Formats: sequence, C-alpha cells, structure tokens
Amino acid sequence: MDQAAVALVVVGFLMIAAEVFIPGMVLGVLGGLCLTVAVALCYTAHGPLLGTAAFAILAVVVIAGFLLWLKFFPDTPIGKIILLKTPPSTGPTPAPDAPPGTTGEALTPLRPAGTALIAGSRVDVVAESGLIEPGQKIEVILRDGFRVVVRAVP
Repeated sequence: MDQAAVALVVVGFLMIAAEVFIPGMVLGVLGGLCLTVAVALCYTAHGPLLGTAAFAILAVVVIAGFLLWLKFFPDTPIGKIILLKTPPSTGPTPAPDAPPGTTGEALTPLRPAGTALIAGSRVDVVAESGLIEPGQKIEVILRDGFRVVVRAVP
C-alpha cells in the first residue's frame, strides 16, 4: 500500500474509534469511507491481486479489532463510565400478592393507567373508570397476570 492508502486506513480507524465518544454515526461513516477509499486506491495502484489482498487483510483486522474491542472495552475505565452497570430490566415485574380488596394509594394520576403503592410496592395499575388523583386511596378489584385494576375508595 502506498502512503495515501496507509494514511486513510489510520484516519479511518481513528474516526471509527472516536465514534464511541462522539455518537451520531458521522465519524463512523466517514471512517468506513476512508477504509473503502484506501482499498480502492490499492486496487487502482497495484491491480486486482494486491487490491483483493489489501481488502482481505483490512477485513480481518476490522473484525479482529471489533471482537477485541467487545472483549476488553467494558473493563477499561472509560468503558466502565459509558456502559450500564446493571443489566437492563427483562420486562415487567409481577405485582405483589394483591388479591381483590387490598387497599393502597395512587402515586400518579390514574387516567386510567398510572402507578400506585400497594402492599409497600410500586405497581402499574389501571383505574376501573374515571380519573383518580395522586394521594387518593384505592382498592384492588381485579388482578389478571400483570394487569391490576383498581377503583377509588370513597
């Protein structure tokens, strides 16, 4: 590879690495274009045999670099700052054992859906009818899986 192609490869890798810190895909796309132009320069300057070899080498380096980055980046000081410390939630959590008749308090306006405090736990609930203001006492009237239906206690 000639000096221009080597420079484009270095700039391309630096731009792709900078994409981690400056998200938006602009630097990543420009870095990918730099790598593509570097391979194209090899094809035009050295013919199809060396151009294909340069492409293959670059592809192996990109894939190996990405796999190494996936393995080691989360353990770096910057990776620990950027990445989540806890795994994301896997979905809704079931409501606490709240059989019909259990009382609680609306934490948010229920119009008709909102959050309530039932048996000491925050629970996503649905009001049977109308608007229930925050702080108003509620009663569970139906529990069907994750769905908890409540009504205002007069």
